[in-house]
Amino acid sequence: MNAPNQTVASEGSVRAESHLDARDRILIAAEKLFAMRGFEGVSTTQIAKVAGVTQPLIHYHFKNKDALWKATVARLFGRFQEEYQIAVQRLPEMERRQRFASVIRLYVLQVARIPEFGQFIMREGTQASGRLDWMVAHWLQPALAQFRELYDEALEKEWVRPMGFHQLVMLVTASAHQYFSLSPMMAALYGVDTQEGGQVQGQAETVARSVLGAVMLGEVEQEIA
Repeated sequence: MNAPNQTVASEGSVRAESHLDARDRILIAAEKLFAMRGFEGVSTTQIAKVAGVTQPLIHYHFKNKDALWKATVARLFGRFQEEYQIAVQRLPEMERRQRFASVIRLYVLQVARIPEFGQFIMREGTQASGRLDWMVAHWLQPALAQFRELYDEALEKEWVRPMGFHQLVMLVTASAHQYFSLSPMMAALYGVDTQEGGQVQGQAETVARSVLGAVMLGEVEQEIA
């Protein structure tokens, strides 16, 4: 019942960006629709309608739907990673154990700011495909490299319990992505606006406490405070 209204809202928001060139409007529309419906659930005709352009113009800028999807991922994931890295670089000097907690908090906050990032991962991650392989190789693995270094240091210094890095990543991403990606369900079921400032901060703290409580050795409250 909500899909038509969501599409209308998306269409209006993209067409309102009349100062943007056609390629940017196409990418914005594609990001919204791919995140909402997945690759198979979206046609270039629908993207053109939401972007307020003709379908031939899409094929002028992008060879095919797959090329458009990859360009959309590059734009979305690139923006996510750039903003996240800026936030990490702005962290003040602190103990490395505290930094471990801080980068988790920042990740959750960034997911809240760009929920389409989590929606892409959740949709593409449910089944094997060439798109998933490309997304992992070009974006997810490089993005996790810095966090992996921090976790390896924590293991070496025995700050954390031995566990697979993949388990830690899934613990963090599942807690962050689902909460903000399922905003309509949270609103319908609990009357909660996941984008409200208090909810965002509260979820960031909850995820940090849950993850650190599960993996850290010794007292964790001082790392979370």
